[in-house]
Amino acid sequence: MSRRTGDDWIEAFVRYTQNTEPRESFRRWTALSTVAAVLQRKCFLRWGSETFYPNMYIVLVGPPASRKGSAMRPGRDLLNKLGIYTSANASSWQKLVGSLKEQIETGQGPDGKMVMHASMNIVSTELTVFLGYESRELLSALCDWYDCTDRFKYDTYARGKEEVPNVWVNLFGATTPSQLQAALPEGAVGSGFTSRVVFVYEEDKERMIIEPTLDEEMEEDLQLDLGEIHGIYGPFHMEPDARDMYAEWRKEGEGRQLFPEPRLDYYIQRRPTHLFKMSTIFSAARTSERIITSTDMQRAISVLSLAERKMPSVFAGVGQNPLAGLQLRISRVLAQRKQMPIRELASMFSNDAGYTQFGEAISSLAQMGHVQHDAVARTIRYTKEEVPNA
Repeated sequence: MSRRTGDDWIEAFVRYTQNTEPRESFRRWTALSTVAAVLQRKCFLRWGSETFYPNMYIVLVGPPASRKGSAMRPGRDLLNKLGIYTSANASSWQKLVGSLKEQIETGQGPDGKMVMHASMNIVSTELTVFLGYESRELLSALCDWYDCTDRFKYDTYARGKEEVPNVWVNLFGATTPSQLQAALPEGAVGSGFTSRVVFVYEEDKERMIIEPTLDEEMEEDLQLDLGEIHGIYGPFHMEPDARDMYAEWRKEGEGRQLFPEPRLDYYIQRRPTHLFKMSTIFSAARTSERIITSTDMQRAISVLSLAERKMPSVFAGVGQNPLAGLQLRISRVLAQRKQMPIRELASMFSNDAGYTQFGEAISSLAQMGHVQHDAVARTIRYTKEEVPNA
């Protein structure tokens, strides 16, 4: 019998953090990652011949001072108080694999069978520090871990081949678009690792608060209910109405172009996986009965769709065009100022580009319809409502 104090842990967490500066989307995705962290591999959803586990790779993306770390901190603190292991913010590849192996544990499920799993949470406020720069070995392993491989095999210098059984890794990180571009090799953008990540983008903080506070009266109840969620074992089941809702969502998504950004093509193929994981998490946040209702499915669809609207902005400036980053920064300045003298704009970027590069960037933006250059008045005007996905 459940001993929960609240009706929904995720929404309670959003209220718990409402007097802080991060955007509500950052705070809600923090709650999602926190619930996933305590479910571990001992919970799962069978769908036909496939099995989905409630681990997610969630990355908050925004410029400096968009309060990404501030959003993550309360969730991490609640996990620490519950005794849920989280990896170090920066770690070598060897230490990370060692940490994963140390997390092997066995528990008894509701059917009486023993469940063995190696479940690890990675929480990194500086994701690029954790990933390293173009660390292909780590990125490859993260792809395997996301899919919860039954046997993760790896080579050691001293002992030869070793393996970790029943891997489950939940990743929660934060970065800026420029840091993401620097850390990921071109081949990892679009396919592989990034297709397994839900990127949540915000341009700035929600508001300025002189003295941010958490609702201390809610903390004990949140901690108690998170412990109850941690106690859930076994398979989740989807109600017929939820199945019908998923089928309609899948058909609707298949019939249209979701993103103008080609780097998200592989992400589109993994949208169903993200949705299954999220609906399991929303169910667990609400009840310990392991039933996914149409309400859980609808919430998963809504929250994922909101994140997807801004997801192309994550990859703005990423690619082989050497002017892409410069074009993005110029566009963001003009999006705020709307119109300004071309001389003032050139002066702002004098350390980033020479006269020729600056002119080429402006010309390219004008050709795409993002800006309009008035040579007579010597001004430049922003003509696109949204920041371009250069």
